[in-house]
Amino acid sequence: MKKKTLLILTSLFVMGGVFAQTLPDGMVSLLPAGVKASIGDERKAAKQKNLVVAGDKTKGYKAFFAASDDINGEELWVTDGTVAGTKMVKDINKGATSSDISWLTRFNDKVVFAANDDVNGVEVWISDGTESGTYMIKDIHDFGSSEPRGFVQVNENQFIFGAKDFDSENYSDRGAQWWLWVSDGTADGTKLIYECDTKFPGQDYHTSSTPYCRVGRKVFFKADNKDGTVGEELWATDGTTEGTVFVKDINTETIATGTANSAIDNMVNFYNEKLFFKAFSIESSNEPWASDGTPEGTYEIFDSNPTFDENGFPRGGGASDAGVFPYNGKVYFRGFSLETGTELACTNLEKGDFTIFDINKNEPTSDNHSYADVGVEYDGVYMFCAATGFDATKPSNFGGELHYTDGSTITMQSDMGPGIQSNWVKELTVVSGSLYWWNESGEVAENKQKLFRIDNKSQFPVRVTNLNPDGDRIHTLRNLGGDLIFTTSDESKSLYAYHYRKAGYDPAKDADDLDIEFRTRNEIITGIETPQQSAKLAIHPNPATESFSFNIGEKVSSVQIYDLTGRLVYQNVNPENNTVNVSSLAKGIYKVLIISPNAQHVSSLIVK
Repeated sequence: MKKKTLLILTSLFVMGGVFAQTLPDGMVSLLPAGVKASIGDERKAAKQKNLVVAGDKTKGYKAFFAASDDINGEELWVTDGTVAGTKMVKDINKGATSSDISWLTRFNDKVVFAANDDVNGVEVWISDGTESGTYMIKDIHDFGSSEPRGFVQVNENQFIFGAKDFDSENYSDRGAQWWLWVSDGTADGTKLIYECDTKFPGQDYHTSSTPYCRVGRKVFFKADNKDGTVGEELWATDGTTEGTVFVKDINTETIATGTANSAIDNMVNFYNEKLFFKAFSIESSNEPWASDGTPEGTYEIFDSNPTFDENGFPRGGGASDAGVFPYNGKVYFRGFSLETGTELACTNLEKGDFTIFDINKNEPTSDNHSYADVGVEYDGVYMFCAATGFDATKPSNFGGELHYTDGSTITMQSDMGPGIQSNWVKELTVVSGSLYWWNESGEVAENKQKLFRIDNKSQFPVRVTNLNPDGDRIHTLRNLGGDLIFTTSDESKSLYAYHYRKAGYDPAKDADDLDIEFRTRNEIITGIETPQQSAKLAIHPNPATESFSFNIGEKVSSVQIYDLTGRLVYQNVNPENNTVNVSSLAKGIYKVLIISPNAQHVSSLIVK
């Protein structure tokens, strides 16, 4: 008996040794035994099986996702980043049958999504993370499933989406159409606003950003008219019928049914002012475009490759892998020029404004590309991955590695792979003042698909996880109210939370702003001011490195400094003198607001 017990214990120990994981301090595995997360491994902000954070500063944040077990099938789950706070929200499709949670999307402190309760078909649902607060909003299709998709919040209280009903499904012999709907989360507030054939995610969706994009209180989306004559083109809506417009027929190439698609992709919200995107036109092929939502305000920014192939068609330079947010007044993306090839490029969206950085300088440099990947602002610079070259016989060839730029120079952040071995950095995510990513390349075995971190732009990367010797298969990094959450695509389909604060963590400077912003840069500043009392402000030196001074001739109530996204980065109430220390601010452009009892004074500030 003792021998049998010993054998059983030994067997359990061996099995545990195979599957046991040693997690770093601060990291926890959130899912109960037998539960697997259903999260797609695409590197996208919007995907059919997603991990979505919702909430606000006052209520806190929660992450929503689909997960499955043998008893309930695949259903909606929620977590606050703790094991105790991770639970199934509701068994929407009773029993072991899946409700097929799809297209989870944030809507303030809730999520909206498509689900099948086995009674009404696939319809639009909403959840606040509680069972009672999770319900079908409306049964849109009386005789089948509306299969809603393309959810995007359009203003403070509404979201838009595409859905089928009986009429749209049977309008033409070209097949079912998803017409445009709007909802405030109630049945009465959910209605059809425009009969157009919404295309989601559309012909092209190769970017990490979203296939539809909100800019201010307007959503840009891809659609054809319901008769199919203009192709998949750019549309915009403010959530009303009269405010839904066909923006422009960008590709006027004639085909049998009308005009061809413009292959829109890489949409980026430019400070709630304009849309940046890639589009195809018969005149220039694929190039970077911008739009303010009007035909005259929709234009090609730059023709980066004005050459033609042997058949007389434009080659185009392309615009892909755009950063999800602008950096220092510009959108950064993978662009092209005849002189440099495919490299990191940027634009302020003004017509003709186009800058490209030659990172892979191997000759001929026009044929050697860096393939700059999606980046993010961090520690005052734009961090991204790019390749300097793959020829071991040539100098400065280090494969694909992490780089950064301040807008004028390019610096390789680290060379994690010896020689020309690459460490392709994916899903750069800023959380609580630290930058995280996972390495795609398996050229360096100990780095393969493992989580890494830096606490400033100059630190050599620290490996955070070592879950599996064959690669940790990490993906879908998200910021959950200051903690990192992510999942894995191994057999366990686990979900992890990581609580970490770097040395010298500053709650004011390093805190993350996860709330939704609808205002433009100008509205953020002028919304604080009383326009009739505003005055120009002279500050010196400007540019400043350590500090600047000012003199308004009266007592100062408050000094506030905002970055170009409108985030408050410095505040001093009732300052004792007229000198402001800015040494803690990253290089960049800021707005300074100085408030006195009789006026408010505004100036731009450059920190070098």
